[in-house]
Amino acid sequence: MKTLYIFSLITAITLLLPSCIEHEVIPAPVNTVDLNAAFIGFVNGTQVEFTQNVLGYGAESLNAEDINPAPTPSHMTYGTKIKSIYQNQAIRLKFGTLDWDVSQNSYPTVSMFNDWLNTWANTPVSFSDQGLSGMEIEYIDINGVSWFSRQSDPGQDGTFIILGQESDNTGDYSLFECRFNCLVWRINPQTNLDESLNIQNGKITSWFRK
Repeated sequence: MKTLYIFSLITAITLLLPSCIEHEVIPAPVNTVDLNAAFIGFVNGTQVEFTQNVLGYGAESLNAEDINPAPTPSHMTYGTKIKSIYQNQAIRLKFGTLDWDVSQNSYPTVSMFNDWLNTWANTPVSFSDQGLSGMEIEYIDINGVSWFSRQSDPGQDGTFIILGQESDNTGDYSLFECRFNCLVWRINPQTNLDESLNIQNGKITSWFRK
């Protein structure tokens, strides 16, 4: 009888053990947009290249909004900057503006964002100071000095190619490639005279965030 009692006890413990095991919960896969960024171009004849994850380079979103009460349109200027956490050299693209009625939507919707950028796909884009009605290029040199494009310069050109429009849990994005040729300018602090750099065959691969 004692043997039977011990056997029954072991059996009961064995049956109870599986219920004590905590099962691992595997989360569902998270959809993430692949936000790659790069720049290549010739600055005064010297090739300059920034590549994501090389020398600390990556892109960040730099949008600027101008909110106005209806019926005055509000404006959004989109920006992307490819910069390094180690190097001074960087490049920034500003592009605007998307206009919308704030009484209808507090910010542009995804469809507004996508539709507006699609209207510029494979179409020549003019240069505009501050990117208010076109594109502006800011080039930051090895000394950290900023040089800006000017809308008044003749012979410059820019074109956008939309590579995709995707969303994840961090936001809504338009992935693009921008090809351009332009001059960028600064005022020399010693002479107080304008100086320029010539950027040829420039190509920015990056993204705008809604």
